[in-house]
Amino acid sequence: MKKLAVLFLVGFSWMHSTLCAQSGIPIFEIHFSANHPLSSNSEDRTFYGGGFGANLVFRDARVLSFKTGLETNFFHTWNKSAYVGKMASSTNVHYNFWNLSIPVMLRLKVGKKVKLFLEAGAYLGIPITGNTTSKYYSYPMSPEDNTIKEIRTEKFEGYFSLSPAVSLGGIFPVSQRVDLFLKPEFLLQKNLGIQDLPISDFNERFFYIRLCLGLRMNLNDEIE
Repeated sequence: MKKLAVLFLVGFSWMHSTLCAQSGIPIFEIHFSANHPLSSNSEDRTFYGGGFGANLVFRDARVLSFKTGLETNFFHTWNKSAYVGKMASSTNVHYNFWNLSIPVMLRLKVGKKVKLFLEAGAYLGIPITGNTTSKYYSYPMSPEDNTIKEIRTEKFEGYFSLSPAVSLGGIFPVSQRVDLFLKPEFLLQKNLGIQDLPISDFNERFFYIRLCLGLRMNLNDEIE
C-alpha cells in the first residue's frame, strides 16, 4: 500500500507540473459529497456516506478539460450473511471503509453564463482505513472439535480500487472569480487484492451514486 501511495503522489506531481506549464494556473475546486451504495439483494442494506475533495481543472476555458486531485469517501454497508467456508459462516456483517482516491477525468463543458458539463473517467484509490464486523460461527469437523461463536473484526488493507465514473452537472456563477457547481455521479467501485474477508456483494465490487456540491475558484490574472 505504501508503494501505491508513493506512486500516486509522484504521478500526481508530474501531471500537475506538466499541465501547469502548458495551461497556466488551473481552476481550483473543492466539494463535499453524500453517497449511497446500490444493491438489488433483499438481504443487503446500504447507508448514506460522505466525502470531500480538492481538485484542479486544467484548460478550463476550453470545451474539453482535464481534472485531477485528491478525494476521500466513507461507505457503510450491511449483509445479512456472508460465505466464509464450508464449515463456517458470518452473519450481521457490517462493512465500513474509507478511501483516498485520485480522479482522472475528462470534462466536456457547454454554455456561457450557466454551464453544463459531462464528466467521464475513473478514480484510482487506496484504503485509509476500513473493517468488517460480524458474528462468526465455526462448526466442528469432528466430535473432538468445539463450535466457535464470536464477534470478529477484520481490517481492509492492502487493496487497490478502480472506479469508472460518469456524471452530469451544472456550474453557476457567484462572482467574477467564484462559481458554484452541483453534480450527481454514478460509479462502479472494483476492489482488487482483498483477501481473507467474508465474501459479500460489497467487498469486491459495488455500484454507488453520490451528489457533490462545491465551489470553483479562478486564480488567474485574466478572467474568462
